[in-house]
Amino acid sequence: MSDLDPANNQATDRERFALLWTDYLEGELEEPGFLELRALMAADEGLLKEAVDLYQTHRLLGLIVAEEPAQREQFVRSTIALVPAQTDAFVSQIMSQVAAAAPVASVLPAPAVGTPPALAPRPAGGPRSNRLWQGLVVLTLLLACGWGVWSWSTGNGSAVDPAAGSLAAGTAANGGKSDVRLASMAQAKFFGELAPPVGAELSWNREYVLTQGMIELAFPAGAAAIVEGPAVFRVVSADVLALDVGSCSVHAPEGAEGFRVDTPLTRVVDRGTRFAVRVSETSETEVQVIEGIADVYEHAAALSHDPPSGSEHRLTDGQARKFASRDKPTNDRLPFNAGAYRRQLPDRIVAYEATSDASGGADELLSVSVQRGGRLATIPAAALIPSHLTWFQGEPEYAYLASNGELPAQRQTTSSDLRLATGVINPGGSEQPLTASPVMRTDDPQATPGMAVQFAQPVVNGPGADVVFFDLQSYINPSDGDAFHVSPLQFRDGLRTHTIRVYDLTMESPGVREAADFDVFLFAGPVQSLAELETHVCTPRAQAIRFRVLAVGIDLSDLGYQEGEQVDGLFFQDAHDDKHIVDPVYIGGLPLPPGEDQ
Repeated sequence: MSDLDPANNQATDRERFALLWTDYLEGELEEPGFLELRALMAADEGLLKEAVDLYQTHRLLGLIVAEEPAQREQFVRSTIALVPAQTDAFVSQIMSQVAAAAPVASVLPAPAVGTPPALAPRPAGGPRSNRLWQGLVVLTLLLACGWGVWSWSTGNGSAVDPAAGSLAAGTAANGGKSDVRLASMAQAKFFGELAPPVGAELSWNREYVLTQGMIELAFPAGAAAIVEGPAVFRVVSADVLALDVGSCSVHAPEGAEGFRVDTPLTRVVDRGTRFAVRVSETSETEVQVIEGIADVYEHAAALSHDPPSGSEHRLTDGQARKFASRDKPTNDRLPFNAGAYRRQLPDRIVAYEATSDASGGADELLSVSVQRGGRLATIPAAALIPSHLTWFQGEPEYAYLASNGELPAQRQTTSSDLRLATGVINPGGSEQPLTASPVMRTDDPQATPGMAVQFAQPVVNGPGADVVFFDLQSYINPSDGDAFHVSPLQFRDGLRTHTIRVYDLTMESPGVREAADFDVFLFAGPVQSLAELETHVCTPRAQAIRFRVLAVGIDLSDLGYQEGEQVDGLFFQDAHDDKHIVDPVYIGGLPLPPGEDQ
């Protein structure tokens, strides 16, 4: 075709839009690019609609980069000019939808009907002002796009639902449960809802927004797909997964041939294989075939129920391609990246079981389920390697003990028993992790704040997690758990501190239990040693708010220990990343898996 062909020009415009829009979302678009992007959107209502969809997904997944103020103001002002001046009914209709959108409503008041939102000068820098400007951009795009949808639906065309494809719309229209199950998850969070429990059936055509972590889906014929957040996906049928943005790894064993992954630009059909698919915010799709064969159909062929022979791109072992345009089919070979494929979820603490007190809260630990080296095992609590305190210097919080009854004769044993609502809490901390051995002498003014534990027998560094750490967490504390540093007791070349900021089992993880009732014991002043912990007067205070028991595994390899090396003890400090302090209630070593050499 010549350059004057309208179809060719449209394809070129869309390709240019994709490049400019990606730069905008990543905060790399300069002033000339803003002007070009505005012009493209003004000339093509389809591009404007696509921009809104992409921005909503990008904003929803928390990927927006804070652009320069001048750029943001220019973009908002120029784009809002696209909205006609006399559109009272349109603005009223759109604002009723905008008011229900949490990301926008949380930062913007609704403007008067018929009045474009005022653009006030940008306040001083900070997270709140960034959210305000992001909200303005979203609102501007919604208004501009909504005008096109509204005018179409009230004109000669058929009605269009502006919310089509949203989470709420998908749920209402397709509420039935599928036979596709959530097989497992790792640190998974979903936007606007708690994660479904493991084993739950997913709903047909419901839009799931995985904001972080990973999940594994099990399909009836035997196919398995691991979806990595951030991602937006839907279960279309018993053998079809739709991936709008994000990454997934698919294994379709014998009997599951024909399983497919649909993206906005392609349809990837398994022919007995392992493959990985990654979809960018601009719908560019990368396909990597690890083993076997996969056929990739681009948009036009993918829409056909019976694609013509030869319309597919066949990929075999070690081949990869990128598909970048809907209107002008193009595909480029990529360097093969075996690391794009995930064969399993990460090793982690999967679950725990505990007895219940009279209130139903988790009391005494019974077992821990853990994935180590890709293998799932449930370890009875009696088989764990207990630890005891050898050093303690607390925060100036004056609350250092948790107990659900009278204090034992030796107070520090609350940290060694299997009860999940007892422990020595609020250890000291440091924003900077240790780089040298902690000082644990009460007569030394440079004594290191924190707590040290020694295991009843050495813990051997095996596959995956080697130590399990349980923490009390209230509903007003960080949902991922209180961050902490874990360090060797004695540093040497190759050893280092490891910081944990996200627990394996968080406040939002299915199966996490509320803690049994307990009291905290308040001291008259700071506790700087184990002797003071044992002897200073303290007063119990019942907890009026509820707590949950979180858990995380510690891999000794992350501290630099070699495989098979034995570790006698560890040092723990709060990470001082916020005002909340870690509250450990049990720290225990994991025995080596069966068949591993001691």
